[in-house]
Amino acid sequence: MDEEQELQLQRQEELSPEAERRPIRYNLNTPRPPSKKRGQEKESPQSSGTSSKPSVVLQAYIPIGSPSPVLKGTMYSLRPKAIDFDSMWGSLEPSIIDIIMLKPITNKQWNFMFGDIYEICVAIPDPLTDKLYSAVKAALEKHANTQYEKLSDVPSAQLLNEYHRLWKVYHAGARYVHSLFRYLNCQFAKSRKTADVNTMPDYQNFAMYIQEPETKEIGSLALEIWRTRVMVPLLQSLTSLLLAAIADDREGKSVGDPGIVSGVIQSFVQVEESYGSDFVAIIPQDKPKINYEFYRQSFENRFLENTKVFYSQLADRLLEKMDCSQYMKTVIGKLEEEEKRTHRFCPTITLAHCTKICQEVMIERHKERLHAVAPEMIENEKMDDLRNMFLLLKPLPSGLSLLVAEFEKYVKRKGHEAVGALQGDTIPQQFVERVLAVHEKYAAMKDQVFMQNPEFSGALDKALQAVVNVREDNKKGPPKASERLARYTDLLLRKSVKGLTDPEMESSLSKAIIIFRYIEDKDVFQKYYQKMLSQRLILSLSVSMDAEEMMITKLKNACGYEFTSKLNRMFTDIGLSKDLGTKFKEYLVEKDIKANPTMTPFVLQAGAWPIAATPNAPIPANNEEGNHPQLSFVVPSLLADSAQAFQSFYVNNHNGRKLTWLWHLSNVDVKLTYADKQYIAVMTVHQMALLYCFSDVDSLTMESLEEQTKLTGELLQRNVKALTESGLLSMEKKVAVTEQLPASTLLTLNKGITNKKIKFKVSVPQMQRQQEKESEHVNTTVHQDRKYYMECAIVRIMKTRKVLRHAALVQEVIEQTRSRFSPDIPFIKKSIEDLIEKMYLTRTDTHDEYQYLA
Repeated sequence: MDEEQELQLQRQEELSPEAERRPIRYNLNTPRPPSKKRGQEKESPQSSGTSSKPSVVLQAYIPIGSPSPVLKGTMYSLRPKAIDFDSMWGSLEPSIIDIIMLKPITNKQWNFMFGDIYEICVAIPDPLTDKLYSAVKAALEKHANTQYEKLSDVPSAQLLNEYHRLWKVYHAGARYVHSLFRYLNCQFAKSRKTADVNTMPDYQNFAMYIQEPETKEIGSLALEIWRTRVMVPLLQSLTSLLLAAIADDREGKSVGDPGIVSGVIQSFVQVEESYGSDFVAIIPQDKPKINYEFYRQSFENRFLENTKVFYSQLADRLLEKMDCSQYMKTVIGKLEEEEKRTHRFCPTITLAHCTKICQEVMIERHKERLHAVAPEMIENEKMDDLRNMFLLLKPLPSGLSLLVAEFEKYVKRKGHEAVGALQGDTIPQQFVERVLAVHEKYAAMKDQVFMQNPEFSGALDKALQAVVNVREDNKKGPPKASERLARYTDLLLRKSVKGLTDPEMESSLSKAIIIFRYIEDKDVFQKYYQKMLSQRLILSLSVSMDAEEMMITKLKNACGYEFTSKLNRMFTDIGLSKDLGTKFKEYLVEKDIKANPTMTPFVLQAGAWPIAATPNAPIPANNEEGNHPQLSFVVPSLLADSAQAFQSFYVNNHNGRKLTWLWHLSNVDVKLTYADKQYIAVMTVHQMALLYCFSDVDSLTMESLEEQTKLTGELLQRNVKALTESGLLSMEKKVAVTEQLPASTLLTLNKGITNKKIKFKVSVPQMQRQQEKESEHVNTTVHQDRKYYMECAIVRIMKTRKVLRHAALVQEVIEQTRSRFSPDIPFIKKSIEDLIEKMYLTRTDTHDEYQYLA
């Protein structure tokens, strides 16, 4: 049976009913190699029965004319042969036009056309691909000319509708025609094989093709023909109708079916689609590449120009009859409308260009008018207007700069007004509460009006930082904020009549940290807080240890571990002291020592606690008072035994350590047996020493008390006045707290004392001068600490860098020290000079350059 007979049988077999149910596969395999000769070695499994080149299996699908997507056809012979091109093309051409017009065709027609195209492409003696390509091009051009003639006779009012209808058909048909001529497309592309030739890849991975510059593939060719033969001749009419429809939509008029307007505009993009040789129309996710250049030149540029003119005129009309508040509301509405309109009609790439033009002509050109009313809106806190202004100015380059500056200036002024008139004894509470009120109010404004914009967040922080760190009356020295905040937290953490619940305490401490973050001189706050914490811990005045630890944790989160290291050591000392007190009691029992009165010692590390070692006194030897030449305070003999016992215990257990007794920080409970009721008075050791002088006498002068206790000056005055204020002592004539008691003042033990409480505390009045001296001491200490800290920072930097210019060194020093304080440039320069004198640094031959000396 010859080849023609075999082919005829295959065609008859294909037309049988059973064949309708079999999917057809077009095998583009190369011929199999000849079989092995006898005696040859056994074939390897990889080469047995297969070609040395991979085979290509094509299975075509089309949804036209059949409910089933699977095409069925005939298994064609792949052997090239001579063909009659004119006869074969005569049968192909009508079917191609039917496909591009989306007319139904049968599966057999599709399959025969696919086979005919293959035979033409592999025909002998020469393939007829060029001739086929020219014939397809001519047929498409003829069809496009026919469509143009139809559209030329359509009235202007119906042109968009009819064009959209014909384009939809042509565009879809071009995709199917492209798939039908896939083999032809492959012949006009250069293959770039990426798969291993010894494997059997699927068709998609078999080859990647690069299109020849002079030849378009069939799908792209069909679209180019539509563009040149139909769209370009009608371009002026189509564009004018589209722009008129969009203009009507802007005016609120009906435009009929918006889908038609959108579809015609999309056709300007779709005609530039590029179909690769591996593009298959029936695979939804396989999308062609798109070039927007024709769309931009033919439609988008005119659309944007019309948009610019329309909204320029609209803005001028609105400003003539509206104030800024109404204008901003209207503009926001127009921008939203235009955004929706552009999204509805145009490709996505046009939206950004259109929005930018609208913002330019309606906002940027008139932003001076908006800026002019910004201060008044902020002053009157017109939230809605400010939100609208923010929304309009935000997209502009540097559009928010003036609004941000006005917001910062306004918050700063309101903050200064809030903290500028503090009076009374509750200044710390007033300061913190007013700053928090300003922060809460304008933080809410920043969040709700300015959408948590970072620029406004920074402006709020700068304004509050200026408020918190202001120096009152241009005084020298650090601002008062650090001290006030420390005293405020001391009030929170100190025992009081009205305690706070745990959630209230946590909330109050968190608010205190808000202000703490704005403080520049955090080291000043650290000194005050450390001093007040020591008093709370030693005198057992803390509301709870959990609250104290909570505050320290918040400080550590804000400034790091180094900032709170001494505070943590203070807590450690208190815990160790409790264990030491328990062991001391066991020691007394073991040694059969009866210490009266009992004592609870606190052993504190000198480097961790902000406690001065004066006034101080050693333990009196042999229970004798006043016979030691170094005494600045005479310890009552009543306390000496217990103190001596503890000192012996501690020295025996910790050899080599030195104890320094801090009597001015020690407290004692004194039972008053001479009154009508037995009261217990809690007082300092200094007060107890003064009161103990009245054990044998009823009256003494100030001079006698000074001689017996060795307390002098303001220390004596304050403690005597505390005893008189509490009613334990009396004098003939009362004097003001600020007045000094003469040495001849006679003081008498008040045996008729009365008090509402059985146990009461003798408080020491805080004099203004004492607070000033305390502040001066803290400032002096802080300055010295800063000097050391600065020098250490400079040495660390230079040790790492070895050589550094002056400006770079100053910048790095500022970065390293800003977590503790804000150094000024003269202070940094002075520290550098000091280190040069100490030979840590030296100047190089280069100007303004330093070198580290190892």
